[in-house]
Amino acid sequence: MASTYSDRLKLELMETGANANTWGQNTNTNLETIDAFNAGYLSKSVAGSADVTLTTNNADPNAEASNRVIEFTGALTGDIKVFVPAVENNYIFFNNTTGSQTLTVAPTGHASNGVVITQGAHTIQYCTGDNIKLNANGVVEATALVGNGAGLTGVEEFASGTEALFVQTAAPTGFTTNTNSTLTECCLQVVTGTGGGAGGADAFSTTFGGSKTATSSGTPLDVSSLTLSGIAAGNHSLSTPEIPSHNHTTVVVANPEPSPYGDQRGPQINGQGGRTVAVRNSGGAGGSGAHGHPLTGVALSGTISADLSLSVPTMDLKRVDSIVATKD
Repeated sequence: MASTYSDRLKLELMETGANANTWGQNTNTNLETIDAFNAGYLSKSVAGSADVTLTTNNADPNAEASNRVIEFTGALTGDIKVFVPAVENNYIFFNNTTGSQTLTVAPTGHASNGVVITQGAHTIQYCTGDNIKLNANGVVEATALVGNGAGLTGVEEFASGTEALFVQTAAPTGFTTNTNSTLTECCLQVVTGTGGGAGGADAFSTTFGGSKTATSSGTPLDVSSLTLSGIAAGNHSLSTPEIPSHNHTTVVVANPEPSPYGDQRGPQINGQGGRTVAVRNSGGAGGSGAHGHPLTGVALSGTISADLSLSVPTMDLKRVDSIVATKD
């Protein structure tokens, strides 16, 4: 009777009494196949845009699908699918291709059940026969994690006890909101020393939450303590327009009589010794104009005190509410 083969690893199941004189060779082939499925490595070029099906044969350790680690290489020019046997098995795939297209691994005959392998990523996948599932349990230690990280657990980006600000209504998964009342309506202050402290007493909404006015009545300035020093007035010569308006009068005696004494005593005032007296005016002069005495080198010293009338503008600041949450 002919031998049969296992569904998963394609090992030869030899019929009792069969394979006389070849039983040992057939057994070695089975062992090599098992060796490949547990530790085999394959570098497979999938360049281009055509789908690729990995080869599989009965009891063949050289079959492409008989390798534990499979690296895909080449430049993709279109989205492709790589098909593996639709039997239970697990693989480590390394998408080392180039290009901006996607590479999806799917069981043969079940293209819609495939999973995209992120370019540059090493991914452990388990084939259930008609489906592909991710199987990447364990601690991820790397300087760079390729992929979106969906479904990962146990990857801690913050140490337990870390506090952070979040602009949302509730703490994210893995964090607990800090409900300390001291934090309510606090502003942020940048320090160069130790952080985490709090201070002050005025709430944000009280200080900045609306219009503010402050007015005090004004009073006369107190100048009693002020002194003037260094006052000097310069000399000033009055000009004719600045002299007060005035005139000069002159008395004139006409037709004087000779002195009865035979001498020339001359005319006499107020009719004494003359016949006619005339008063002559020289005419007005001066304009009563203004004039000044400029001061130079004046110094004012002392203090001035007075109440001020102030008005503070509206300060209704825009803001966004944040919460402080602590890593669990």
